[in-house]
Amino acid sequence: MNDKSNELAKKIRAAQERQRQIATDGNDGSGEPGKDEKSKALRAGTDLVAALVVGIFIGYWVDRWLDTKPWGTIFFVFVGFAAGFLNIYRSQTGQDYKVGFKPSAPDKKTGSPDGGNGKTD
Repeated sequence: MNDKSNELAKKIRAAQERQRQIATDGNDGSGEPGKDEKSKALRAGTDLVAALVVGIFIGYWVDRWLDTKPWGTIFFVFVGFAAGFLNIYRSQTGQDYKVGFKPSAPDKKTGSPDGGNGKTD
């Protein structure tokens, strides 16, 4: 009976350790991305598509206003593409539209700007 209780205690500890790892990493080890990774990917795609749509819309109206077809649209597609990637970069580095964001100086011990704690502010 004692061997079974020891075996059960080992299984419980292993399960608790897996749960702690999932909570800290956001990944359960199955190869599938966790919720955090999925939400970041969806946000990146949405940011890029929205910026491109706005760029095309502005380009279309500039072309109609100045009668420059298709140059305004072409120009603003590239501007929208650049704005989309800038938004993706900001969201992935933790600069998400924060008022007064200022990158901190690198930590002397770790060399990372956040002191090795994963936070940027």
